[in-house]
Amino acid sequence: MSRKVRGAVICLVALAIALGITACMNWFTGAPVPTLIIGPVTLLSGGTRGEILLSVTDMPGGGLASMAANVLTGIQFDPAKVANITVVGLAGFEILAQQFGIPNPNFGGFFAAHAVTGLAAGDFAKLVFDVTDPSVTINDFVFNPASIDLGDDNNQDITYQIRDAYKYYAK
Repeated sequence: MSRKVRGAVICLVALAIALGITACMNWFTGAPVPTLIIGPVTLLSGGTRGEILLSVTDMPGGGLASMAANVLTGIQFDPAKVANITVVGLAGFEILAQQFGIPNPNFGGFFAAHAVTGLAAGDFAKLVFDVTDPSVTINDFVFNPASIDLGDDNNQDITYQIRDAYKYYAK
């Protein structure tokens, strides 16, 4: 093998290693963005009950410690398809307040908090409801990010994005 060919091969290998290292450092892909993940509607009890799992990933500052969804504009739903919505806390989260359908029949919200620590990633709550129309899907729910606040374990606001479970994937 000639010196020129050998030099070219060494340069190509060095370039491949350098690109591999920078990809691992997120220089091209960017840092992970804190994300609120809205799960799909899961039908239970023969289709008479349903639930939506709420999860987070890439939470900063010790993790998610609280979530507040404004009862007037936080979560919109179709009252012709679902009724009697309640929120259940998971992973140590407590639901401190919740209201759905009052005063506006198709909006609701809740406040959830963890008293001990934050959650960097995982499930933290689920909406459980009666199904009045079996064609209900996640498209019958709208989570308004302008009316939903997330707080970290250091009592700071978290800037986040909302993704539904079908469109989200972890890096």
